[in-house]
Amino acid sequence: MNPLNVRFLVAGLLLLPVALTAQTAPLAAGMSLADFQSAGRSRMMALDVDGDGKISAKEFAARPGAAKAKGRMAKFADRMFDRLDTNKDGALDKGEIDAMLATRFQRMDTDKDGILSAAEREAARERLSGMMARQ
Repeated sequence: MNPLNVRFLVAGLLLLPVALTAQTAPLAAGMSLADFQSAGRSRMMALDVDGDGKISAKEFAARPGAAKAKGRMAKFADRMFDRLDTNKDGALDKGEIDAMLATRFQRMDTDKDGILSAAEREAARERLSGMMARQ
């Protein structure tokens, strides 16, 4: 697998909880950025086992599926955490999670109308499924 495919795969695995956020809205309904962030933040904060309102590097490393990551994929996951931790305090807080979700929302909102339609959410799920299948 080439390095670019590894990056896409690991990014997909890291963002799986975010992609699944799209499933929280009824398929026929559009989803606003605020709704997307709220649902995604809730899923991400499930990793906060100590309840301090932040996801530490240790909590992030214990996320579902992380134990299977080895070699370059594990290193990429570490770099992804570092990239998401914009204030470099060793944890992901609400602001950092919301910023990541806003970026994801913008990528998913292909018609740029500020609402994720059922078709846009489905397309994102299909892209993620495709990445997972290529591993």
